[in-house]
Amino acid sequence: MLFPFESVREGQKELMEDVMKCLENKMSLIANAPSGVGKTAATLAPSLEYAIKNGKTVFFLTPKHSQHKIVIDTIRKIRERFNVNILAIDIIGKKWLCQVSGVDFLTTQDFNEYCLTLKKNERCIFYNNTREKGELSERACEIIEEIIRNQPLHAEELKSLCKNLCPYEIALEVAKKANLIVCDYYHIFSWIREKLFARTKKSIEDSIIIVDEAHNLPDRIRNILSAKLTTRTIRNALKEAYKFGFEDVGETISKIEDIMINLAKKSNEEEFFISKDDLTRELETIDDYYKIIEDFEIAAIEVREERKRSFIGSIARFLDMWQNEDEGYTRILKKEKEEQETKISLNYICLDPRILSKDIMIAHSIILMSGTLTPMHMYKDLLGFEENTICKSYKSCFPRENRLNIIISDVTTEFKKRNEENLRKISDYIVEVSSIIDGNMAAFFPSYELRDKIYYMIRERLKDRKIFIEVQNSSKEEKMKLFNDFMNSSRAILLGTQAGSFSEGVDFFGGVLKCVIIVGLSLSQPNLETKALIDYYDKKFGKGREYGYVYPAIHRALQSAGRCIRKESDYGVAIFMDKRFLWKNYRLAFPSDIEFKITTNPKNLIEDFFKSKKWK
Repeated sequence: MLFPFESVREGQKELMEDVMKCLENKMSLIANAPSGVGKTAATLAPSLEYAIKNGKTVFFLTPKHSQHKIVIDTIRKIRERFNVNILAIDIIGKKWLCQVSGVDFLTTQDFNEYCLTLKKNERCIFYNNTREKGELSERACEIIEEIIRNQPLHAEELKSLCKNLCPYEIALEVAKKANLIVCDYYHIFSWIREKLFARTKKSIEDSIIIVDEAHNLPDRIRNILSAKLTTRTIRNALKEAYKFGFEDVGETISKIEDIMINLAKKSNEEEFFISKDDLTRELETIDDYYKIIEDFEIAAIEVREERKRSFIGSIARFLDMWQNEDEGYTRILKKEKEEQETKISLNYICLDPRILSKDIMIAHSIILMSGTLTPMHMYKDLLGFEENTICKSYKSCFPRENRLNIIISDVTTEFKKRNEENLRKISDYIVEVSSIIDGNMAAFFPSYELRDKIYYMIRERLKDRKIFIEVQNSSKEEKMKLFNDFMNSSRAILLGTQAGSFSEGVDFFGGVLKCVIIVGLSLSQPNLETKALIDYYDKKFGKGREYGYVYPAIHRALQSAGRCIRKESDYGVAIFMDKRFLWKNYRLAFPSDIEFKITTNPKNLIEDFFKSKKWK
């Protein structure tokens, strides 16, 4: 087997054997494999061997570009060790490969439409340099040969080679010959999949699909299939229409705004369910529904030629999606106070990821893997896997005694109990733990609002620590700077949120993080979307509250806790600070092998733990 390392970790061999079994029997696998198993190598080794022998293509999907690097580095090790000719290509979103300046701020949809407009009008010099009358240029062919000779390359390396060419077009050409395509969730679990397979001459039936960090997948698919239209977009589109001389379109947009305002007046509630016809009927009084969309799309094309993005085009996209199915979706009108005005939004929200994922189930084999895929039957249900799908948990090679798991049982972040006394007790525990830990710490909260309340209670009491604050909606560069500054500090505490930028998908390497505190449960807001999700999952699976509310919150807590142990030699403390972690319906989502110490006096447990590690 094409395994790139000298020794096989505990749990890794078993995972490799199960992957090969699934491949040989054309089955799928849901693998709950914690950090340390070595999931990337364990899934790639058997999958590539099988794919090369049987003419299949492996698609390795990750939620973040940074995780592509691990896969490409693993392929390099396999090629070096076995001298085997594996052709791998790393494809990230077209926008991130694009050489045109100023596209970074565009949404994916805006970029795709802008790109299409440029190519159609033959105004993209990079595309024109790559293809001449539809055929690859001589320079493009030379670069493709160079990439194949020097591969595997990270996407950024490929982009740097494609000077004056379109890296995405080049990547797709290389992909035609590839055994392995490393890409994002979006490339397979969205409507772009059909174009990708057509361009690369691949078929879903001959594909082996590996999904990393798969606990994210159901929500990612739901987000892809959802749409929103706000009065802010309407007003930006109105300015755009008059600026570019589309008076008729502007009048229609103004009427759509009036319709949204009148719809909002139907209820005094801040949000309420509406039907497809509530909007469609009103728009039909202006003009034919689809003629409105067509007029908006024509105007948007002209706008994009100058501005790259178009708010008029955003309205057209939303109106088109609004006509989609009702089954598996909900429609909600929301009113939100923003400074001196009320923002109104129409929301078309997907509830059922199977709407899209069911089309992927004809693949040769699908392997989902993550350290927090519990309970596995939930993912099997939500994504529509076959009955014969193997669901299995694997043992971590990390010594269990290297992590102390504590539940503090006399505090909670339940909304009705967020009083001064309870918050003060939480802050006291954080200060107490901080006085014991002689290293870096992180505390992850259910919300920024609660985080800030606790921060103001502890900031003057943690003068011996440098405090880092995760900033909501910060840029990639700002996040990286905060992370690097934190990693280079010796006694620091990071205050972030569960499901935030630093609580999952971030590697606090080198044993820098000695303690993670999970403050409370990050339960979804009890709004209409959550209610619709619970009701829908109850109707489909009889487990609405579990699938739509409880289990996702536990997953966010487990992902946060996983930041402190990243390799075998690491050790640290994970503190779950909420009595609800003891409740039976919440504990069902925890891995069966996790052990907790329950206490209201964590100091002695923590001191004894670090003494046993001879850590000073």
